[in-house]
Amino acid sequence: MTTGREETLTALHTAATAIQECDSVEAACERTVTAAEDILEFGRSSLLLHEDGWLEPVALSEETPEDGVRRMAADEGLAGKTFQTGRSYVVADVEADDTSEPAKGSYLSGISVPVGEFGVFQAVAERRAAFDDADIELAELLVAHTARTIDRLRFERELERKNERLEAFLSTVSHDLRNPLNVASGRLALAQSACDCGHLDDVAAAHDRMESLIEDLLTLAREGRPVEETEPVDLGALTRRCWRTVQTDGARLAVDDEPTVEADRDRLRRLVENLLGNASEHGGDDVLVTVGSLEDGEGFYVADDGPGIPPDRREEVLDRGVSTAHEGTGFGLAIVEEIATAHDWTVSVTESRFGGARVEIRSGHHGDTTA
Repeated sequence: MTTGREETLTALHTAATAIQECDSVEAACERTVTAAEDILEFGRSSLLLHEDGWLEPVALSEETPEDGVRRMAADEGLAGKTFQTGRSYVVADVEADDTSEPAKGSYLSGISVPVGEFGVFQAVAERRAAFDDADIELAELLVAHTARTIDRLRFERELERKNERLEAFLSTVSHDLRNPLNVASGRLALAQSACDCGHLDDVAAAHDRMESLIEDLLTLAREGRPVEETEPVDLGALTRRCWRTVQTDGARLAVDDEPTVEADRDRLRRLVENLLGNASEHGGDDVLVTVGSLEDGEGFYVADDGPGIPPDRREEVLDRGVSTAHEGTGFGLAIVEEIATAHDWTVSVTESRFGGARVEIRSGHHGDTTA
């Protein structure tokens, strides 16, 4: 390998990092043609993406004139052939190639490289035999990173759209449910003031449960979005604040150490509140709830000395709508798992050293947790 080639590969690696850091498909395509121009010395290059049966120009190098590339059908010309076959091509003489349909008559040679399943990268020259197989190899190395970036960005955008649609749906449903629920609660209050009937207390309890279910469904929709920004959070201090806001009755709290967790503070607070409330609700009278770091420092746990969870139900309790308590909504631990997943953490349920339940939040390599 020559020194020149080594330098080119190093420069391509740097360019690939820049492409992968882009937050839009258009920016990734622009950086690709810039790298092709600056590193591979492809003076005239373009990147076309497939959209509704067409290959649309998205990015042009500085030397490429506006009329130097055009929109093409996905099965038209060399670009269409490249897109359809997923193969790269070198054209030494455009005039002798039946598939080439250059936008300008001055283009005499070129290369055409597929950008994954998303489009085509092309470079042209105004002289014959300006490209060879080595150019194809380097271009393929470059656009492979572009394809991966486009795939990631489109996946993230689609996930964002789905989350937006889900939250809009749940907000509408909750609004449509809350209106008649508020009417029913108001009439119930009038009925309770007019007569003393134990059945009305059961109706009030049912109303409270419906309100809890609505709130938990909205929380599930909101908390599952991927976390974009994190900060170091003192878990001990956060836990003590959460303890003051959840209904703990006669439960007691112990913080074994003061771990620092890299997280979205608001969502971590919701996660901890749910775990503390779950332990207090299921642990029985005078339950002791303990919070601390995992032994390997890769996460934290919330444990109790209550009756625990049978081994055959420990995975099941993380599912939506599953609760070991008669009055529970079954969404508490499901919300915990949604928040953990949004941080790229994992959740597991096991037995505490006191024989009760222990929920472990493991950050692995994605979120360092240190004591």
